[in-house]
Amino acid sequence: MTTQCDVLVVGAGPGGGSAALHAARAGLKVMLIEDHEEIGTPVHCGECISDVAIANLNLSLPESVISKRVHGIRVIFPDGTKKRLTEHGYVLEKHLFEQWIADEAVSAGATLHLGHRLRSMERMEIDGKFIGHRCEGKGDAFPIEARIVIDASGVAGICSKMLKLNKRPKVIAGIQYEMLEVPTDDYLDFYIWPQYAEKGYLWMIPKSDGRANVGLVTEGAVRGLDRFIADTEFRDLEVINPPWRDDDRKIRGFGGSIPISGPHEHTHADGLMLVGDAAGFTSPLFEGGSHLALKSAQFAALTAAEAIAADDVTAEALSPYPARWKEEFPPY
Repeated sequence: MTTQCDVLVVGAGPGGGSAALHAARAGLKVMLIEDHEEIGTPVHCGECISDVAIANLNLSLPESVISKRVHGIRVIFPDGTKKRLTEHGYVLEKHLFEQWIADEAVSAGATLHLGHRLRSMERMEIDGKFIGHRCEGKGDAFPIEARIVIDASGVAGICSKMLKLNKRPKVIAGIQYEMLEVPTDDYLDFYIWPQYAEKGYLWMIPKSDGRANVGLVTEGAVRGLDRFIADTEFRDLEVINPPWRDDDRKIRGFGGSIPISGPHEHTHADGLMLVGDAAGFTSPLFEGGSHLALKSAQFAALTAAEAIAADDVTAEALSPYPARWKEEFPPY
């Protein structure tokens, strides 16, 4: 039996949850699919976000998803020089944050479908007019007929790949350990130390209970993180599994790939918008992406609501989406 919806959101990360939440609040029939059986795991990022990013989204974070409030960033150079940048924000328990925003979307009227993987998209037309996509995949909600698909599948960019919309992005690797008893004054420390990350940087992101994420992002080998830890005050600190990983699992780092080519050439098409990493949105300064995923998803949901109200889901009708993100986002 075919399932029909106004908006199908692919991926229940921060971008997907935000897209589903804002589209559902706009009164659209929304389906949110996630290929994992649990939202938010594994965690792929450093887990921090600014006050400004949250305020811009009209969201009020519950205490349960906040690990620590922080005062800003301290950039540390090899000669010991330090530059402090004050910008208040939060370090999240990212897996709980993603679960919370998906729950908010469901409360607003979206339906959530775990263990669902999109495998194909087929154009639907009536008398030559594009009206949506027929989507097939793994999961009992398929096939799904959606007027608009929002791709929030991360760096994989599933829909973009299926429709051959963009070139494959250049990516860099990020990896981190969760460590115990890390001294902190509630600033994020970013180390611009090329001897460990020639084309990247390292970080210490403090969390509650003396925990911290100590990590690295680089174009080169991630083994530089182990050398950095061995050569610094982190050497004697205990490495633990993060709270979303079972205690009996082998202790190891976690992370993922980060797109660094800049925004994709095409971030929309007939019945399709790309958000977050799927669109290539990362900060040009420190490659963070959660705030851009959340905001681009909000723009996509607004554009979807306007297009469906006008009964036109073609690329031309969705063209306000790139105009919105280009006006708002930092220069690339």
